[in-house]
Amino acid sequence: MAPFQGLRSSQPDLHEKLRQDPILETYSIYGFFPELYRRIYVDGAQPPMTMAGRGRGRVAMLEFEDRGLVVKPLQSCREGEVAAIGAEMGAGPMQYASLEGYLTEERVAGAFFTEMAPEDICDDSMYRAGAALGGILARLHRRRVYYNDATLSDPAGRSHLIIEPGGGCRLIDFGVSVLLDRHPVLERQDVYNFVRTLPMYRVLKRMGLKAHEMDRFLEEYAGKLARTSPEEIMSQDLRFAEEGLKMAAGRMGGRIVEPLASGFRDAYGS
Repeated sequence: MAPFQGLRSSQPDLHEKLRQDPILETYSIYGFFPELYRRIYVDGAQPPMTMAGRGRGRVAMLEFEDRGLVVKPLQSCREGEVAAIGAEMGAGPMQYASLEGYLTEERVAGAFFTEMAPEDICDDSMYRAGAALGGILARLHRRRVYYNDATLSDPAGRSHLIIEPGGGCRLIDFGVSVLLDRHPVLERQDVYNFVRTLPMYRVLKRMGLKAHEMDRFLEEYAGKLARTSPEEIMSQDLRFAEEGLKMAAGRMGGRIVEPLASGFRDAYGS
């Protein structure tokens, strides 16, 4: 009820009605999101809901009979645009009508790349995964989208590439992506999205950089990005993929490297 406490004095009748709503007690504000409202309040669905999330805020995951849906706060003002581009080209989750400040999207079924069952790891599946990732990045780059976190695996084994049932692949989470359609003019938030995946930024953050020092750092980096071509910026996605492949090989075995890299090269270059 926390989001509605202001109604307690201004509209007590409405506040009392909300307080007595059993659906609100179960689903909190998420039942009011357009795609969820119809299913929960109109159709009477009662999906299991779990909450997750770290730095980006709380993420609600609801499992309906026909599909899973995710509601999560935007990380940047243009994340919705980028996520819509990804959905349009089949590179990311389908997007649904949402409320301001949030995304409502499909929960992509499947396993993260690093969670593939050992019996499913073979030259053919690795080639297809590499080709899928290469094709996705090629399509995003043609639309001037720098994904900025094409992670097959990070040091903790997390991945952004989901292997779907049947062998398809999609990327999730466009929260740090940068849309370069206005380059060389970049918003501060675009610059922040770019630098937050840099090792240098993580070092500076651990050092406890003050707000004015971070502002100066971002201003300097904005100038650097303005002088860098979109193609060079987007090429960093290839570095992420290469680094992630090395980390994944450490967990899944070196045999994944050659077929996956081969599939990636064939798809990205085509």
